[in-house]
Amino acid sequence: MTRYYSATAQDTTLTSSVTNSSTSIVVAATTGYPTSYPFILALDYNTSAEELVAVTNVSGLTLTVTRAYNGTTAQAHAVGAVVRHVITAQDLTDAQNHYGLTSGVHGVTGSVVGTTDTQTLTNKTLTAPIIAMSINAQTGTTYTLVAGDAANFVTLSNSSAITLTVPLSTFAIGQVISIQQIGAGQITIVAASGVTITSLGATSTSPQTRAQYSAASIVCLGTNTFTVIGDII
Repeated sequence: MTRYYSATAQDTTLTSSVTNSSTSIVVAATTGYPTSYPFILALDYNTSAEELVAVTNVSGLTLTVTRAYNGTTAQAHAVGAVVRHVITAQDLTDAQNHYGLTSGVHGVTGSVVGTTDTQTLTNKTLTAPIIAMSINAQTGTTYTLVAGDAANFVTLSNSSAITLTVPLSTFAIGQVISIQQIGAGQITIVAASGVTITSLGATSTSPQTRAQYSAASIVCLGTNTFTVIGDII
């Protein structure tokens, strides 16, 4: 529970007596008291009758309170009892527990590195996530690449020739699609209208895989511009 504090809260007194079950108290003044809740008060401060209460609301000079805070005992308090804004053993215990935390620090689960603030990291080992490549197995004689093929592996297997089409306005610059000829059918990579393909193959604008199990990568170099590298002719 977050608690609130004031460095300017002044001692006051009860102007009405309090039973051991009262849930509100009336004080002579609230000078300097916190304006957010809860905050902690000691009734009959520094006497054998001292009790801690958590203030959950203030309306004028009437304070709504939770009794017997931090292990103290709810009891009656007479008119004129001294009331003081205090810190408690719970405050200090919470701080010490916080110092010893190795996870969940400041309410962050699993990491103390912020996600929105600018920070400089030192003495940290950064490990790249392992991202598994998915396989899109195609068995027809034609296939048009889709956005989900980026950074993944497309296998094409057919006994007849296969036409693989690179579509318009589907991939972003830097994305790579990996392909492999699994069957006997040779793959011819063709460009959809508006797409440009380059390669070092003999048919540079429509490169073909060389043989069964040949593999190649289709790299997006610019808007609707691609190059093909790999085991091609």
